[in-house]
Amino acid sequence: MMETRVPATIVTGFLGSGKTTLLNRLLRSNTGLRLAVIVNEFGAVGVDGSLLPGGEMFVELDNGCLCCALNQDLEQLLRQLMARGGFDHLVIETTGLADPLSVAWTFERQGLHQRYRVDAIVTVVDGANIVRALAESEECQIQIEQADIIVLNKIDLLNDGGTSAELEVRNHNQAAPLLHAIQAAIPLSLLLETDPGHSRELPPVPQAHSHSAFESWVFQTDDVVSVRRLEDFAFEIPASVYRVKGLLRSDGPTGWNVVHAVAGRFDISPFQPASASERSRLVFIGKSLDIEALRRLCLSLELPAPAERQD
Repeated sequence: MMETRVPATIVTGFLGSGKTTLLNRLLRSNTGLRLAVIVNEFGAVGVDGSLLPGGEMFVELDNGCLCCALNQDLEQLLRQLMARGGFDHLVIETTGLADPLSVAWTFERQGLHQRYRVDAIVTVVDGANIVRALAESEECQIQIEQADIIVLNKIDLLNDGGTSAELEVRNHNQAAPLLHAIQAAIPLSLLLETDPGHSRELPPVPQAHSHSAFESWVFQTDDVVSVRRLEDFAFEIPASVYRVKGLLRSDGPTGWNVVHAVAGRFDISPFQPASASERSRLVFIGKSLDIEALRRLCLSLELPAPAERQD
């Protein structure tokens, strides 16, 4: 019997591993396929959706995690996409704190199993921070254990070319093909050229989890921020913050900047948002966050009103 179900690829990986970078490469490439894309973020305001060029269909879910509760949001989305049709492949980018197996099990529900098949779980691993990530959260280990394909990213930041990081990965998954990558650059055919007769076998449904005590906080502003102050800001982020990502409109020559920080490493790059209505925003993810301290830190980025500035 001819396979007619739409293949689904689940892209997962711990906070700041490079999932959105990989998805960006996929959406910007000429795959010849019509893609439906679902991006899920851990935070009340999303950022990743603004960094992606979009697909045939694009849906962004924030303020939660698709692997939690009963996955009702994901189930509803899958049924809506199923009714609409018109796409060849579905890609889901999970939050950095997701159990990908819980996401995969959603496809087994009545009515969905007949229309979709989970082709693969692709786990992106931050090679520069894998030891800390494994120590911080059980989700990192789960994501590696459940992977069908592992992308060992950021090997350009490693003195040994990724040898030690690969050993860490192999402690938790010895079977999955492992690709070394810089900026998540891998052969994209590995994600999309699938065997029509293949459907991933799923182990028992996992238990609910609590994201290893991680929490998020979002700062938003319509004001312009100081690019010079932003350079100091990078050194003042509390150690309790594991991940920062955001878009900021600054007084620098490039105007807008995309901000990334992972486990103490900070990066600021020029960026042109697709929408003129974008607000500046920073999402902080960590443990035991001091919200008031973060608020003061963020407010210190804002330029004073013109009447208040000193000559």
